[in-house]
Amino acid sequence: MKEISMGQAAKMTSPNPLVLVCTKKKDGTLNIAPVSFFMFSSFHPPVLAFAIGKASNSGENIRRTGKAVLATPGVSLKEAVMAFGSAHGSQKDKLKEVPIALQSVEGSDIQIPEDTRNAFVISLMQTVESGDHYLYLCSIDKVVGDETRQALFAWDGYGKAAPAREG
Repeated sequence: MKEISMGQAAKMTSPNPLVLVCTKKKDGTLNIAPVSFFMFSSFHPPVLAFAIGKASNSGENIRRTGKAVLATPGVSLKEAVMAFGSAHGSQKDKLKEVPIALQSVEGSDIQIPEDTRNAFVISLMQTVESGDHYLYLCSIDKVVGDETRQALFAWDGYGKAAPAREG
């Protein structure tokens, strides 16, 4: 064994979970950003955690509103996920540049992609500084799902999005 970089370690631990953090911008429009630093942190009460870069528009939005919906993207969103991850939501309207079909989730005013395997309506509980990211601990208010949809995962150190394959 030899010492390796974090980037190499990320590639070697693929696939990673992938969610789209859906938030409302100050002007009320939707912002969507892919995140793979995601995990469940408690079943009782239901809590999840995700980390996103300190300068992210999504992070600013959830700190301001205390609300978001995390959606597991379906395979038809592969190109959109990569495009959304390469742009900053405060500088452009990602959904105008890469339009996708959206749907509503009962109990939330934040829309999510139509091709979603499951979605978590969340409320911010705590923000923790974590190096160049913030870690968000969130209560899960509601979960919806569609088992007929196949989810995308992050591969190659977050360099591509693709479904997982059972071996």
